Amino acid sequence: MKQDSEDKLAHVLEALENPSSFTQEELKSLFSDKECLRYARTILYAKESLARQQIPQPDIDKEWRTFERHHKKTSIIPIIIGLAIASCIALFFIFSLSKEVEGGLRVFEATQTVQIVKEETVNGMTTVYVPRGMQKRLELPDGTCVTLNAESQLTYETSQFGQNERKVILQGEALFDVAKDSLRPFIVQSGKLSTKALGTVFNVKDYSTEEMKITLLSGSLKITSQQKTDSVFIHPGEQAILTNQQELRTVKIPQTEDITSWAEGNFYFDNQTLVEILCELGRWYNVSVIFKSKDCMNTRLHFKAFRNESLASVVELLNYVSKNPVVLEDRTIIVGK
Repeated sequence: MKQDSEDKLAHVLEALENPSSFTQEELKSLFSDKECLRYARTILYAKESLARQQIPQPDIDKEWRTFERHHKKTSIIPIIIGLAIASCIALFFIFSLSKEVEGGLRVFEATQTVQIVKEETVNGMTTVYVPRGMQKRLELPDGTCVTLNAESQLTYETSQFGQNERKVILQGEALFDVAKDSLRPFIVQSGKLSTKALGTVFNVKDYSTEEMKITLLSGSLKITSQQKTDSVFIHPGEQAILTNQQELRTVKIPQTEDITSWAEGNFYFDNQTLVEILCELGRWYNVSVIFKSKDCMNTRLHFKAFRNESLASVVELLNYVSKNPVVLEDRTIIVGK
């Protein structure tokens, strides 16, 4: 028994230190074992604690004034857990939008636009826009509550909304808590998908840097692809994904609350690529992201942090859990050697 536990610990240490030496199936098998998972968490918590001890104490008054000016929220200390897992999956969306620059590949670009929430009504259509680094909660005329993520836009008919159907157009990401109405379906048009609900809670994520995902927390949804006219029904704990080939597929999501943790002010990435994580950071902090090498873009991490922490602190902590060096220079995150 003791030897068996020691062998498991040795395998966990090797997987955390050299994930590329394991196949995806081997990693899944290893961490499906409860004892191995417990070992991994203990090691990562210890590593994260050691990282914090080495980070200089911030100027609390200065950080508070800066944070209060930009976010108007109560500051809290971040939590971050990193688990690197090998991956060789090509990121179609990232590569299609990336641009070769001196010294590497720019996958996300900062904008000089003034970052303010905008709400305007033109020709009977109301549009709410939330810029980078912010999120906003609003209530629609029918009582439906919507939380818009950074760099997102919601449009709906002002006077006609709810007369026959309740339809909104979304760009970006939003969490919907739909008011129940069996006679008037609630429809979210986003990109190439249409989502239909009567009364339910779900999250729609549609950014150009990744696949479109719709996650259901409660109720039921019918999701229709405009391009291929196929539909899927999903139930609580399921997620619909529009693939690069414009096909709909569904997957199980054990912890749906992790998907919507952004609405509570958190970053949460479960086995996502480094490039996806850094694009999300770029969107929130409005900074550019450059990779010196494509090789490290597909490295996968399990990463959690609070959004009201400074970018410098998040980058500092990332360097303790990622083998690829991450450097913050002015308004640019540079990754790789």
